[in-house]
Parts: sequence; structure tokens; C-alpha cells
Amino acid sequence: MNEAQTLQQNKFPNWGPDEVRIVSLTYVMDDPGLSSIASIKNCRTLAASLDEAVKRARRKYGPGHLNAWGCHGLPLSGWLLGGGELMRGKHDKDHRENLRRMGY
Repeated sequence: MNEAQTLQQNKFPNWGPDEVRIVSLTYVMDDPGLSSIASIKNCRTLAASLDEAVKRARRKYGPGHLNAWGCHGLPLSGWLLGGGELMRGKHDKDHRENLRRMGY
């Protein structure tokens, strides 16, 4: 198991492999040319695992590491605003109403 899989298993052992959740994460880019503030990215994505969300952040922002994370189950029953930039992914088309309730 990699670090993201271990973190997910420890915090949410019942998170099923086909269960899409809103994953909020703080990703820190490993770029010595950036200031410490500029290297921190706060973002969200719809993902079936924390590992999927981290891989999406790595593709978008480049090499780096996970600093903090949390998740929220779907479907949303109310508004869930804030949380940074949305990283688009393959699950978006199936959850348009949830994305609307997130303000995206």
C-alpha cells in the first residue's frame, strides 16, 4: 500500500472502491523556485479513492506531496461552498448536481 492508500484505510476503512466522494486536499508542490505560500494548493475533486485524488493533483501541479485531506460523501443534501479549486475528473459527468451545490 502507498501512503495515500494507508491514510484512507486508517481513516475510512469502509470506503468502497466504487464509492465516489468529494475529496478536499492540501497539496504542496516540490518546487524550490516557489515561495512556501505559492507552493501550497488547496483543491477538491470527485474521486473513488484518496490515491486517485492525489494522482490527479500530481498530474495538475507536478511533483509534490499530500499535506492534509478530508472527504465528504455524496449525494449532497445542501450547499458545500469553499475548499479551493476544483480539479476536474472522470466522475464529474455523473455528479453535475453535486458540483452545482459546491458552487462549481
